[in-house]
Amino acid sequence: MDTPEKQETKPVLKETKVQPPETKKISDVLQTAQISLDKYDDIFSDFDPSPYASRLLSYDFIKELYRRYSENKKGEYEVTFTVPKQIRSQKIEELIKKRIKEFFKEKIKKIDRKAQHLRNGGIIRLCFGLIISVLIFIVPFLELPFFTILSVLVWYLLWSGYELMFDGPEKIKSKRQFYHKFVMAKYHFMDEEEVVQNITSNSYR
Repeated sequence: MDTPEKQETKPVLKETKVQPPETKKISDVLQTAQISLDKYDDIFSDFDPSPYASRLLSYDFIKELYRRYSENKKGEYEVTFTVPKQIRSQKIEELIKKRIKEFFKEKIKKIDRKAQHLRNGGIIRLCFGLIISVLIFIVPFLELPFFTILSVLVWYLLWSGYELMFDGPEKIKSKRQFYHKFVMAKYHFMDEEEVVQNITSNSYR
């Protein structure tokens, strides 16, 4: 009979649990589709009968675009549209991407014109302020009330001119950056049925 020292001890095997594959949540699937379209006309104005190449974008669509974009790790904007599979057209979708980018490019141009207008107005006010300040010291025997009025006017022109030149354009700078991100954004189209199928399959897991 073997002694306890001579008895072989069998190694104890640890039970390893197999982790199930990670599945997407319904919320993850929903996030891939920001804007759902029943038809391409949803993007354009109902009051403009022009073809897509020149038709105005819908105000409601633009509002949804501001609300439903996503931002990737690089800080780039991304927008995904779902469209019924039977009406999808790659040609129209490329045209829509172009029209959206053109819309925001025009927005940027308007902001640039406004910023330049503010700078020009600031320069004019600063120049008038400097001219009047010089006149105050050049004109002899300037009466005190008149001197006080001109001094206040100089202060106002210099202060408001500086604000228009620097603070004004700086305040609209963030809006310009916002529009620029939509110009550089990635716009994706996908089948509506594919999203619905993904949501349905994930809801039963």
